[in-house]
Amino acid sequence: MVDQSGLSICGLSAPIFKCELDQKEEVASHIAIAQRYIAIAQRLNVSLIRGFSFWARAAFEEALPRIVSQIKRIAPYFEQAGITFVLEFDPSVYASNARKVARIVDEVASPWVKALYDPGNDMWNPDGELPFPDGYNYLQGRIRHIHLKDAVKTDAGIEAVAIGSGRVDYRGLFQRLLDNGYDDYLVVETHYRLHTALTEEQLKRPMGASFSDGGKEASEQCVRSLKDLLRELGA
Repeated sequence: MVDQSGLSICGLSAPIFKCELDQKEEVASHIAIAQRYIAIAQRLNVSLIRGFSFWARAAFEEALPRIVSQIKRIAPYFEQAGITFVLEFDPSVYASNARKVARIVDEVASPWVKALYDPGNDMWNPDGELPFPDGYNYLQGRIRHIHLKDAVKTDAGIEAVAIGSGRVDYRGLFQRLLDNGYDDYLVVETHYRLHTALTEEQLKRPMGASFSDGGKEASEQCVRSLKDLLRELGA
């Protein structure tokens, strides 16, 4: 169907290692998930698969050696398949920001393990990392894929908004990407809804009809905003 439609798939957003680091059975099941996603990616001619760094249950520095060890376990599967594992930061996992993803990628030290930069996720980062330029600078030279979302800080917490209307400096980011010759995908990852808000649990485990409800309209608005920003920059 993909070939017949003249489409290509830029990557697979897998839930690899959104599990407990110290539960051997869970880790083993996620290694199997990684292998299944690799098989799917090969069939679809996809060159990268997204993953994470385990539910955060302790201090990052204390868990870092075990995180690196587990990612090193799956790296050979990706290398053999010629597919890149891209590590995304997320407030619910150990690597909650770009700086921590950079630490893991550097310590794994595999050309098949790179970074997924999602500046919008930094808005929920408990360490308060600035999405751009700080997050980008931490990951520069390691970025293989980029997700886009936006948010604002309110008295009630963090609120997702349309791309370009929040606190992420997308004008600055897109100009830097142009200056640096970035020539890969920008993926709109819509956590914003026009009339409702996603729950924390839905953000941690995005799936099902309730998560998708309202997503089409919000995504259309985000894509329009994204195109407007790119036109401003002459991209």
